[in-house]
Amino acid sequence: MCTRRNTVLVVSAIMLFCSIFACTKKTDTQQPYAVAIVSIVEIEPIAELRAGFRSEFEASKFAQSHKVVFSEYNAQNDGSIINQIADKMAIEKPDIVYVLGTPVAQAIQKRSPDLLILQGAVTDPVAAGLADSWEGSGRKYIATTDLPPIAKQMSLIQELTPAVRRLGVIYNPGETNSVAVVSRIREYIAQHPMMNMRLVERPISNTSDVATATQSLLGNADAIYLPPDNSVHAAIPVVSRFAKENKTPFYATVSSALDEGALATLSLDFKTLGKESARLALEVLGGKDPAKIPIVPNQNPLVTINSKIAASYSIDLSPFRGKPNVKIIE
Repeated sequence: MCTRRNTVLVVSAIMLFCSIFACTKKTDTQQPYAVAIVSIVEIEPIAELRAGFRSEFEASKFAQSHKVVFSEYNAQNDGSIINQIADKMAIEKPDIVYVLGTPVAQAIQKRSPDLLILQGAVTDPVAAGLADSWEGSGRKYIATTDLPPIAKQMSLIQELTPAVRRLGVIYNPGETNSVAVVSRIREYIAQHPMMNMRLVERPISNTSDVATATQSLLGNADAIYLPPDNSVHAAIPVVSRFAKENKTPFYATVSSALDEGALATLSLDFKTLGKESARLALEVLGGKDPAKIPIVPNQNPLVTINSKIAASYSIDLSPFRGKPNVKIIE
């Protein structure tokens, strides 16, 4: 039988529990919202994605009415550091983890499927095992994608350099982003035999392998294509030097490659894509179910052509002038 003293103790215990819960519950004036930004490596597209995300998020009504604390991490393209960061996320449990790099997203999701992961510019989240479908991840995962339009890229290569029969591709098979693109190019070429083109693939395991892989294309490739691959992008100057010395045009998916000597790029505005990522995060914070939000594709990729490099190959750019979504750098 319950005595009055026991009843008082029970009520006191309940009140104590409620007070503790109230202290830990996130409100506008108490605990801040923690946003972790994790980059696999520091390259220009990732820097632009991060800048676009932060500028859009910090300017939002949500950020104005809540205290938000950002923390940034760089895995330096190192597997052991990726695992360390994933462990840290599992312990600290930030409210949002904005991930720039598929291997990092995979590691964090594996360790902490309960965390809200927002990935910026993933190439193929389904192939990477991060989402159940493009129509909705089915998990606490939302993303924008930088999956390039393969048909447009192949058309660009054919229009600018119609004599190309052997297309060299350097990529890291450990990066599902680049594997997804290379496999699609392989399929596209197989489905269009009239192109009379074949891939000359050069897989690498890390950035330091790029020089050897590039050199092995000498005499074996008429042009080089660099897919969205963090390991390769970190060594674009190496590819550029080879291209210049051996009169081999190269194509890329980031506009910054034009400064390094790329002939042309079919690229995205990564800062705008970063802003789109912030809007996705804000939708979830506003109550939307992340599992049901479709992966957001890139819109209207821009063809940018380096006229000086084109002139060195005696390429006539008049058919490209005045075209929509085409920019020629003079």
